Amino acid sequence: MLDRTGRVVFGSLLALALVLTGSVVVEEQFGVGLQAYPFLSFLVFAGIAIAVPQLYLAATDEGSTRSRVQFATVGTAVFAVAFAGDVDGIQYLLIATAGAVAVIGLVCYELLRWHRITSDGTPTQTQTR
Repeated sequence: MLDRTGRVVFGSLLALALVLTGSVVVEEQFGVGLQAYPFLSFLVFAGIAIAVPQLYLAATDEGSTRSRVQFATVGTAVFAVAFAGDVDGIQYLLIATAGAVAVIGLVCYELLRWHRITSDGTPTQTQTR
């Protein structure tokens, strides 16, 4: 039996498989494939497979939200680098911007987390040394 985390990740991979299957059907019927739109492909892979399940679990679980946010950000940035390497023009700009926004979002998240830890008055490890 899968735990909640396994069900969410498995569900996102199932959704990815359904989207890719739908993409193949649309390509066969209308001649428009997912490969023709790299930004949409980036959103499908980085969003459905990586970011959405991890950010959902980070928002709803009490446990390791920090590692989930970090994983979603690094995964999105890696997919952005991989997808931006093959395109140019506006699609390159959109994919690179999405990757940069993910990294900047992680930096803001870490700064906000650091601010909350230091402002609540409890000593941290660096303050006790």
